[in-house]
Amino acid sequence: MKEYSFKVPSMHDETSAKEIVSIVNGIRGIQNVDVDYQEGTINVFYDENQVIEDKIRYTIEKKGFKVRD
Repeated sequence: MKEYSFKVPSMHDETSAKEIVSIVNGIRGIQNVDVDYQEGTINVFYDENQVIEDKIRYTIEKKGFKVRD
């Protein structure tokens, strides 16, 4: 299992945090997602044999959120 940590500055409240968790959990290979909307941070734990970081980033950005490493 690998960890990918990044910031989502456009995540401002619980609703957007829940939406992002739902988006990320829909990706095959995701093990766990920790979100802190007050800090704007996300930690994703995933199986590197099933998914790559670019796929996680792309999926979140496709829904209109900005991602920063």
